[in-house]
Amino acid sequence: MKQLLGSLALVAVALFGSGVAPNALADQGAAKGKGKYQIVFHVAENTPQQWQIALNNAMAFQRNVGKDNAQVEIVATGPGLNMLKVESQVAGRVAQALDLSIDVVACGETMTTTKVTKDDLIGGVRVVPGGIIEIADRQRAGWVYIRP
Repeated sequence: MKQLLGSLALVAVALFGSGVAPNALADQGAAKGKGKYQIVFHVAENTPQQWQIALNNAMAFQRNVGKDNAQVEIVATGPGLNMLKVESQVAGRVAQALDLSIDVVACGETMTTTKVTKDDLIGGVRVVPGGIIEIADRQRAGWVYIRP
């Protein structure tokens, strides 16, 4: 136990004794050419609460790492597509996310199945052939997948 505590203390000294905070370490990683953070959120629920969580997470992530250091995308599939409609309870928040350059994506397969058209969606929402394909493509490209 003493050995484990000693090892943990050394790690803490290495990280924090240098005077470099964890957020500063993340900033240094982006600055050293490792590229932007790339994160894709997947929402399949038709509830304003779930969408608020996803939107809060996406906006907070972008704010904390810096808009220029992040590519953030929210993909709606299945019942989640309903919250991307013009009359949805979260339409204003979705528009706010789009204004912040957060990419909001609708599943074309779901749109076909539910007879939703592009005109039914909030302006700026991007439509892809398949939401799951979009997510899989992002993951293959190294993006982080989040299901809030």
